[in-house]
Amino acid sequence: MSQKVSICLLGPKGAGKSSLLGSLADCVGQGAFGYSPNFHPVLQPISQVDFLKGPIDRHRADFLTHTLSPYERLKQELVAGASATNTLDTYEYYFRLSLSGAAPTDLKQEGPWLLEIIDSAGDIAMPPEGAQIALLDDVKTKLAKQILASDAIVLALPLTRFDEVEWSGALSRLADRIMLAKEKNLKRFVVALTFYERLFVNLGPDAFTYACDPSVARHVLRKSLRSSNCFDHIRKLMTSNSALQLRFTVCSTFGFTKRFQNPNLDPWLAGEQRFRRNSLEGARAYSEYWRPFLTAEPFLYAALGLDSAFTFSFDQLDGEAAPDWA
Repeated sequence: MSQKVSICLLGPKGAGKSSLLGSLADCVGQGAFGYSPNFHPVLQPISQVDFLKGPIDRHRADFLTHTLSPYERLKQELVAGASATNTLDTYEYYFRLSLSGAAPTDLKQEGPWLLEIIDSAGDIAMPPEGAQIALLDDVKTKLAKQILASDAIVLALPLTRFDEVEWSGALSRLADRIMLAKEKNLKRFVVALTFYERLFVNLGPDAFTYACDPSVARHVLRKSLRSSNCFDHIRKLMTSNSALQLRFTVCSTFGFTKRFQNPNLDPWLAGEQRFRRNSLEGARAYSEYWRPFLTAEPFLYAALGLDSAFTFSFDQLDGEAAPDWA
């Protein structure tokens, strides 16, 4: 029987939450993650009905009928460069996850998993300090219930100077409220630092070589944690619940260009534009160059509790425990 796992995707506005989620299926399909190359997860978008009731027998006339699913629309908006999430609401996406290849036998026997991923607006969960945002009470109540009912939380934070951000207070309050809540299902908490590719923009074709070195990712994460005290509240959240599994990772929605290995940003165009062929339009214009990097990591760990070479505990980042791959 399929297991159901609810994952809440949180983070400030502009952290790349919707983009992270929009690249998830492509990252799994391209194997652009830090798990064994022989590990072959299969991620299939499903409907809310399939999630709530399991696979159902559909009418034969539906066999050739195709309607654009919410997740397919999200992916299209990602390719088009649009902002996918309404800042005043939350959205739910559903997937069926199964494992093959080098996955642990006990995990294979537990699956498949039906995933609900809740994409929340940054203005609701982590608004900037002092911001006056008109939010409906029912939306805030809805998200609060979803957070407390979630089995796992993926917290997306932009890779930046954390002591200078406007949402550090909101992050502290969010962690404290989760910690003090009496009724919660939380089993796993993943902090994903986004925009990882920006660190390598000056390295050209050597960029991917350095980015895919786990020791480089570990250094980046360790330096980020030590440069700010805003993660202390997340540490307290873990110590208040000894059963809670906490991991840190890095990820890059736009990733690196296929074959050329440089970050998938065009420095000759205004802003951070992705590489593409001018003669092509739509998804194909980007897909021939686009390789998302590690965006599957946070969700696969949140669902399975399975570490990769790019998931680190507090102890590993503090230097008290060596990673398994070291």
